[in-house]
Amino acid sequence: MSTIKDFRRNTPPMTAQTERTARARLLAATRAPEPHHEPRRTPRLGRRLVLAGTLAVAIGAGVMVTNDHPRVTPVASVRELGEQAAQAAYDDRGQTPNPGQWLYIKELQAPQSANGGYGVDLSRREVREEWNSVDGLQTASLFPNGKLLVQGNHPGLSADELARQPVTPEGLLTKIRQKLADMHMTWTGPDSPPSMDERLFQAIYQIMGTQALPPEVRAALFRGLTTIPGVTVNQDAVDADGRHGVAFSYTGGWTRYDLILDPVDFRFLGTYGVTVQDRTTDYTDGPNYEVKAGTPLTLTALLETKVVNGPGQK
Repeated sequence: MSTIKDFRRNTPPMTAQTERTARARLLAATRAPEPHHEPRRTPRLGRRLVLAGTLAVAIGAGVMVTNDHPRVTPVASVRELGEQAAQAAYDDRGQTPNPGQWLYIKELQAPQSANGGYGVDLSRREVREEWNSVDGLQTASLFPNGKLLVQGNHPGLSADELARQPVTPEGLLTKIRQKLADMHMTWTGPDSPPSMDERLFQAIYQIMGTQALPPEVRAALFRGLTTIPGVTVNQDAVDADGRHGVAFSYTGGWTRYDLILDPVDFRFLGTYGVTVQDRTTDYTDGPNYEVKAGTPLTLTALLETKVVNGPGQK
């Protein structure tokens, strides 16, 4: 014991960042291979932290290893999830695009149900690519024939706008609410329009998955999510690539959506949406559907992001 004490006498105290990265290294070292085997770059909207750590440190930080499989201690509340994710955001500087550039995004997703049915087919996967302008106003996607479709992006807020000081959870939510209110959207059909809280969650859900945000903006959005009434924690959400994560979850009138994060370093993994009650669609330009509760609406997994000079570049 005296030898160990002598060895550690000049070792500086462990910081919160060191502790988190040690946990990430342990999980990466013990995690089974991912089921999707296509070579790809590591996602950068919150890249995985892979720094040296020790087993003793990792266990003390809340990661237990049993039969070579890691188990992460669940977060106690949505507020704890928001705070841990916010702290992790500062550890990852991410990418800093210049004005006029675009963010290339490659993701795995469950495709639309066969024969034009409602929802997505969880038994299949396809790769989707898109480009989002850093001003938040445009998004572009490829047609099968190789042509690009460029259209407006939702909710139309740029990282620069969100990063204008002071950056606070309350300030960012106010900016997004105002942007949504200014859109003057109209709703048709028998259902009540979504509440502002539901629209706010969906807007943050969109922003977090499609923009290269500065760390302070990501941190403030994570903390802001915890203040939206109805936002809860899903302790075990699974993305389209089979990766298990922890999620901010919001249940609206008849749907639930999950924003899925890595349970250790809290990088963005993907999204999931599902119906929570039966509903009949009300389409004016097509057949209506009897949609049962439990119908999956979306399932994605982020594979790669990269700042490029224009849509279509990789």
